[in-house]
Formats: sequence, structure tokens, C-alpha cells
Amino acid sequence: VGDDELEWLGEDLGWPTPLTSAESLLDFDERAAGVERRFRRELEAAREELLAARARYTVAKRTLATLAGYRRDCQAFLAWQEENNIGEEDWEETEAMEVPDNDADLDA
Repeated sequence: VGDDELEWLGEDLGWPTPLTSAESLLDFDERAAGVERRFRRELEAAREELLAARARYTVAKRTLATLAGYRRDCQAFLAWQEENNIGEEDWEETEAMEVPDNDADLDA
């Protein structure tokens, strides 16, 4: 706990002294319980934020892995094209070919 937090606690709780009355001690206990509840709420909120951040990290990590795989596949495909002397015009010729309408034409 840093100095700022201790200062806030001291102001909020009003630290008891040896001559503090029982009523004041009871009041102090109630205020201390309130501070504890506040810290627990803040801790729970921080845990939820951490969980959400971990989920976003996992999604980003998987997305990057997928993109890296796509990039690797594209590079392999481009290398295959180059090795087999296949250019853009070859793909254009293939696209222009008529595709058979039924499986009988494919079997032939």
C-alpha cells in the first residue's frame, strides 16, 4: 500500500487512539468493514478486467497465428507458381475455360 492509500485510509477511518471510547471503536470497526468491502469490490472489478484482457489477448494471439499461417501458405503457393513457371496470364486462361454443367462431363 502506497502513501496515498494510507493517507486515504487514515482520513476515512480516523485511526483510533488508546483513549478512544468503545462507541468510537465500534464506529471505527464499521468504517473499517466498509473500507474492506470497497477494496473487495475493487479487487473483484480488477479480476474481471484481467479476465477480459486475457480473453482479448487469446483472441489476438490466435488471430495472429491464423494470419501467419495464411501468409506462409501464400508464400508457398507463390513459390510453387514460380517453380512451375505459372504466371497471371495462365490463371486468366483457366478462368476463361467453360466449366461442365454436370458430373457426366467431368467423368469424360
